[in-house]
Amino acid sequence: MAKPLPTKRALGKTPQAASSDCDLAQHPTQGAEPLDPQPGTSDGTTLAELSGNLIVRGETVQTLYSSYVGSGFVVNRRYQRKLVWSTTEKADFIDSLAKQFPVPLILTAERVIDSAPRLEIIDGLQRLNSIFAFIENEYSVAGKYFDLETLAETKFLRDQEILTQQQPILERRDCVRIANYVVPISTYRTPDDTVIEEVFRRINANGRYLSRQEIRQAGAISNFADLVREVSCFVRGDASVRTSVQLTKMPEISITDDLNGRGVYIETIFWIQHKILEKDQVRESRDEEIVADLLASMILDSMPRYASETLDQYYGLVDTKDRRSDRIEAALQREDPESVKLRFQYIHSEIEKILTVSGKNFVQLFFKKTRQRVPRYYSTLFLAMFELLISRNRQIDDYQKFAKALDGIGDRVMKITGGGGTWSAENKRDNVAAVAGVLEELTVPVTSGRDVLLEANESKVDRLLQAALAEHGLFELKQGLHRLDETANLDKERVDRVLETVSAIANDGPNAVGYLILGVADKKKDADRVQALYSTQPVNVRGFYITGVDHEFKYHGHDLDGYQIFLKEQFTNSDLDDELRSQVLRDLRPVRFHGHTVILATIKALNRPVAYKNKWFERQGPSTEEIATRDIGRLFARFPTLS
Repeated sequence: MAKPLPTKRALGKTPQAASSDCDLAQHPTQGAEPLDPQPGTSDGTTLAELSGNLIVRGETVQTLYSSYVGSGFVVNRRYQRKLVWSTTEKADFIDSLAKQFPVPLILTAERVIDSAPRLEIIDGLQRLNSIFAFIENEYSVAGKYFDLETLAETKFLRDQEILTQQQPILERRDCVRIANYVVPISTYRTPDDTVIEEVFRRINANGRYLSRQEIRQAGAISNFADLVREVSCFVRGDASVRTSVQLTKMPEISITDDLNGRGVYIETIFWIQHKILEKDQVRESRDEEIVADLLASMILDSMPRYASETLDQYYGLVDTKDRRSDRIEAALQREDPESVKLRFQYIHSEIEKILTVSGKNFVQLFFKKTRQRVPRYYSTLFLAMFELLISRNRQIDDYQKFAKALDGIGDRVMKITGGGGTWSAENKRDNVAAVAGVLEELTVPVTSGRDVLLEANESKVDRLLQAALAEHGLFELKQGLHRLDETANLDKERVDRVLETVSAIANDGPNAVGYLILGVADKKKDADRVQALYSTQPVNVRGFYITGVDHEFKYHGHDLDGYQIFLKEQFTNSDLDDELRSQVLRDLRPVRFHGHTVILATIKALNRPVAYKNKWFERQGPSTEEIATRDIGRLFARFPTLS
């Protein structure tokens, strides 16, 4: 068996800190004094008072797994953004269970989500994931896999071919010992999101397992914190649409060190692939600090310095005379968070395109000799391109020439100060100006209206397909709207089902956002049929098949414009709710993706449910189902403003 978890994790800490498992690695800025030394929440409630709402009990691993299979656990991605334990760390934890070593308490909160009771994980995400992934044979311990015959649930899932027994199998007595291990679990009763997030922050603020940035994000309820989270997930590729995600789906949108595992393979993450950050730095959310600094630099009136205490000020953790947290929120309200996000995605997507054209990673392109610790060079390029492409409304003239101009620019042009955790505003501003000066002649003025959303959407579709693996209910993928037979007639029944689904996604609840993507098949047989009929080669992306809708153009004027007119007619002449229809058509975008044209439709819920043809629909997983008359009240209950 693998060695047990180091016991030092639970030594010399408060009980709260000892239970934290959000990250095992240290962060250079950690070890500061607690952010708030008073034992209470932001509303004055003491933790002693809150403890009266705690239920502490022991649950066997088998019981916890039954709850997991029944979707009983959810993860709030406002503060639990990724799974970060390596396979070795997971195996060490399972070995602790097998040897009956004590493990820290798991803390959850009672919630009602989709009209069903759920347990939101406040502390213990990594441990629970380690248990369930081992039971489902995703990794081995000492080279052996959990015996799926041990539990009724795993045996059933194996018989249904949902799980596959890996070899060699761990001895049954060891599997039973793990399944019968009693895990300490505490459940907190509160309907208040802010209290839960405060508890999470306090549990981790005194310890050394969360990085400073994770503590900032966990304790912040602001547009800026949400924007940092969303943009960071976009760059890493582990974005989700919902804030609350079932634990069963978290591996699909989390970072993994297993090349063949579910989720985002760590070596393919932009920061690591291009040698800008090390793996441990991404695990510690160092990338989110970079994103936070860039967003602040984009929206504030003057270039800010980069420093840990400056980031604290953005999140309101430190009071200053100029109240930077208020300033940054005011700037976001002025700029609109969605517009800022789209601009960031556009600039980052342009950088990805340039690196692809160059055939080099970021460090190879910028320097003649390999360097370490180069995040400031990325930030400089980003801000220089933001200045040129957004502030001055220019565009790249020739990507090959642009990439060539960047070859060795880190040695030739940039003079970034090193050492310490502070990057002065003056040095940042000087380097951005120098790089922009070199690159300006390789850009040209934009002579027509620009749709930044359209230009950034190739990367967005890629990230959305990753999210679709975990959140089927908010996505509808169709290869097209015509029949896959020799007649190729418009499939009116399919159009009708698509419109039903649009209304169902909008009925998910207030603030829900979902997507309809045409030109992407979720079944291989459909992709094969498109290929056979139209000689179109589908592209496999994350298990989906990019077929495009180009083959349907010939039935609608032989071009994209004609096809978009056709789509508009299908929506306009339908019984879809007027307000929802207008929004979907307004946000409809064509995207060139892997050589094919796909159509991306964004569906934003209204502040009320919507009907289609006098019927009410909802999503149940990947399916659209009509809501029975007796259950209409449950639908309306999702929209509290109507009560």
